[in-house]
Amino acid sequence: MFKRNTLSLAILASLASITVQAADGDTQNKEDSGAATTLGKVVVTAQKREESVQEVPAPITVLSGEKIRDSSLQSANEVTRYTPNASAGTTDGHGRPRWWIRGLGTGDQGANTVSPIGIYVDDVYIANISATGFPLFDQERVEVLRGPQGTLWGKNTTGGAINFISRKPTFSPEGYFKVDMGNYANRIVEGAVSDALVDDKLAGRVSFHHQGRDGYTENKNDGNDQGALEDDAVRLQLAARVNDNLDANLNVHARHYHDTASYNTVSYGTRPDGTNQFGYSIDPKLGKANFNAKYQAEIDQAGSNLNLVWQLGELELTSITAFEHFTRDGWTDSDNTPLELQRSYSYADSQQWSQELRLASPRSDRLNWVLGFHYFNEDLESKNANAALPNVYVPSYYNNVSYDQKTESYAIFGSTTYNFTDDFSLTAGLRWTRETKDIDLERLVNRGAASFGDGHWWQPGNVDSPLIVNATQDESNTWSDYSWDLTPEYRISDNARAYFRYARGFRSGGYNAGVTSQATVAKVDPEYLTSYELGLKSEWFDGRLNANASVFYYDYKDIQLNIVTAVNNQTVSRLANGAQGEAYGAEFELEAIPVQNLHVNFGLGLLHTEFTDYTSGPNDYSGNHFVRAPNVSAVIGADYRIPLNVGGAVVLGTDWNTRSRQYFFTNDQSQNMRTGGYTLGNARVTYELPGETTRVTAYVNNLTDKEYRNHTLPTGYQTAAVMFGDPRTFGVSVTTDF
Repeated sequence: MFKRNTLSLAILASLASITVQAADGDTQNKEDSGAATTLGKVVVTAQKREESVQEVPAPITVLSGEKIRDSSLQSANEVTRYTPNASAGTTDGHGRPRWWIRGLGTGDQGANTVSPIGIYVDDVYIANISATGFPLFDQERVEVLRGPQGTLWGKNTTGGAINFISRKPTFSPEGYFKVDMGNYANRIVEGAVSDALVDDKLAGRVSFHHQGRDGYTENKNDGNDQGALEDDAVRLQLAARVNDNLDANLNVHARHYHDTASYNTVSYGTRPDGTNQFGYSIDPKLGKANFNAKYQAEIDQAGSNLNLVWQLGELELTSITAFEHFTRDGWTDSDNTPLELQRSYSYADSQQWSQELRLASPRSDRLNWVLGFHYFNEDLESKNANAALPNVYVPSYYNNVSYDQKTESYAIFGSTTYNFTDDFSLTAGLRWTRETKDIDLERLVNRGAASFGDGHWWQPGNVDSPLIVNATQDESNTWSDYSWDLTPEYRISDNARAYFRYARGFRSGGYNAGVTSQATVAKVDPEYLTSYELGLKSEWFDGRLNANASVFYYDYKDIQLNIVTAVNNQTVSRLANGAQGEAYGAEFELEAIPVQNLHVNFGLGLLHTEFTDYTSGPNDYSGNHFVRAPNVSAVIGADYRIPLNVGGAVVLGTDWNTRSRQYFFTNDQSQNMRTGGYTLGNARVTYELPGETTRVTAYVNNLTDKEYRNHTLPTGYQTAAVMFGDPRTFGVSVTTDF
């Protein structure tokens, strides 16, 4: 629980920083000099219609495309850098982020595990967690919604929703080009061009992104860099004005990604002398690894979505039809040592189809509403293999878990707002979802000592020793339930509004894919969250300060837990549920222009989490904290613009992010399975050439070269693995708008 004095000091600190979020430079009104004098209106679509973020009765952090570009954010998970009570660490380069908001998320990176943080790209839900580490380029904005969003966004949004919104085609020439060069041979080339193809009828936009980088880590076993990556993506959009009442936007996109993965993972012995059971010892430091087997990941993504908007008199009908295809091949040296102890392989192929229809009345009506229907279908194929090849240390073995899973869901939803007076309104929303999941799973294991042929070890056909089936699951389950929200809002004055939000959300059920025997085959039931939140949104000093605050309480039941243990000297991640818990806290966000040319943002998150009832076998874990839920998280940033007499300007910018202690697992919260508090700082200097169309930026990320743990894993043979965050990186970028 928060100590009373700590909480008081934090609140006082946030109020004292009232001269200082949502850092959104492109939405600010600018005078001819280019200096922002007031905070401009930030338009969002968090409630499925355009409106000012300050008018939405919910906690939302917004990052503009310019903020993303100028701050050199490279991957989707980095948007949490500016969001209190949120994180999305990854140990796989730009792959498989672990999304967390207010203590809700999942550490299970299995292909069939859905996250309680809904990730959307242009309003399209992305089901596969591994598909959410995409590069950030040519973005209009990103909206981070905290708290359950089940009514309008769907079932799997108990923790929140994040919507990445790309820039759309324009009917006049527009675009940009950016080149970025940095240490570790980092190179980024990206850009976009947009123009009319048929006057006033058809416009197109092409956007592209390439990043290449050497590894951050030296593999002492072979002397090669580890963690190099290549990330290429392209997006083509066509916007058509079919007639006066119908607009269409077609988005076709593709991505290819390659990395030599786990660039920051080392294993160390857990025996008193720091060795494993074979006497192997390594000092777990950033930048040094030592392993002998293949570490690599290949990702291919492609998809399309067609958005249609009809004006039906005063009503608006929106249709979103989407398809996404994703594949991933991954290989790892599971023991992270030069010893031949463990190897692993994973493959996933998913195809998802979705259709959403929404009908909305004018937002200005005294009674306004949104009604909708959503359909989702996914075919998922997954294969996972683990082995110890013939060696002098341990008996060789082989196991393989493969499954096909089909998911089909339907949802009907609606939200309505009634303005009783100019100052008081009530919003109520309801969503009913029905979902069916079918799984066909089989686990193979070797009988006797495993032997392998000359082909790929991970393929069952290349295992020469007999294989037997030790676990199967052929099961179908259907779940249906409701999510809702009820939000009264009161306008205290022209510049301040208070709201109370009562909401219920759930995460759909599923299956444990981390089976080790028939006894571990399991169905996982849905989890439920009831949220109570009181918030305030306000603007002060003639538009120079936005100050928002909220306090919340979560009642969390039937929690789906990612339980990670070492079973038979292999790291096993399984999904189970049944625990109960609670979370409560407060958030403060401020954005200000305290003096001419200075823009400041500040965010503070205070959080307490606790499992109130959590037992597993003979063990009672009640009282443990939620995973990746620091008691205190804060971000502060500033940009100061210095106009030059010769034209142009110099912009000085910095942002700092601090987090207190975090735990990586629900069941093991010992010293080795957590990270202490840390603070990360970034700095940049930008020269704007006269005309403000070209900018040259020098930047440094992780300014102090802070070494911090990003993740840990229990492994076999009396070892543990530790993954470090990124080291100090720096570079120079040149961006030209046209």
